[in-house]
Amino acid sequence: MEQNTTEWLDQRKAHIGASDAPIIMGVSPYKRSDGLPKTPYILWKEKLGILPDDVGNSATQYGKRMEGPAREAYESYVGTSVSPKVIYHPTIDYMMASLDGISDDGSYMVEIKNTNAKNHFLASEGKIPIEFWPQLIHQMACANRDKMHYWSWSQSLNEGVLVEVKMDKEYLEELLSKEKEFWKYVQKRTPPPLCEKDYISQEEGIEEARKLVELRKKRKEIEAQEKKLEEHLRFICQGERAIFGDVIYGFSVVKGRIKYNDIPELQEVDLELYRTAPYKRWEIDLLK
Repeated sequence: MEQNTTEWLDQRKAHIGASDAPIIMGVSPYKRSDGLPKTPYILWKEKLGILPDDVGNSATQYGKRMEGPAREAYESYVGTSVSPKVIYHPTIDYMMASLDGISDDGSYMVEIKNTNAKNHFLASEGKIPIEFWPQLIHQMACANRDKMHYWSWSQSLNEGVLVEVKMDKEYLEELLSKEKEFWKYVQKRTPPPLCEKDYISQEEGIEEARKLVELRKKRKEIEAQEKKLEEHLRFICQGERAIFGDVIYGFSVVKGRIKYNDIPELQEVDLELYRTAPYKRWEIDLLK
């Protein structure tokens, strides 16, 4: 399958790709071309088609243009030719990886990055930037390999740096666990938990927001006190109506709820068709 084609894009929506791994692990510092942060929630919306495919920004477009020259430099460095290839995990059906290069015999596999000066310097010290680490682990898992190459290419320096990457099995377990959890959200069409990046930072209204948090907290404390007092009064009156001095304490009988799941005639009816439109339910809390 050729990368950057309609078929490839469709496959990316139907799978977790290697470039999705840093997002799911919460280490991606990047944003979409529309300014939205790359978070699990935004990725979830992309997989379901709620958001359109990201067209990329100038940096990603530059990276794509330079991938060819960077690959040629890598081939010259290692003395063998490699080609892009789409692969799938041998046992986990929702995992795929779009490799920048792999040799015909499979002995060489590489991830190519046209990096900035900071990341290129890290590579020169034999280090992998944290935002790329999950991607490499994901690729090795899909290829069933315990090592691969990371090729950092600097066009301005006309220099490539090769780092041999080895599988981290402990990190792999964490990655597989989080990807499995994320994919359940996709299958159930249920949004994953939001992270701090999913919120817009505001300078105005800080005091009002904190005051509202305190009021909500006090309300919960009052509700807890109400529940405790009411349980004590019910214990005293043994479930009967009672008068405590000048306070009348009683009850009224209301109809119970209808158990729609127990109605035979409704078993084959799609009740979702009769659900009202979604609405926003605002919540407020302090950052943990």
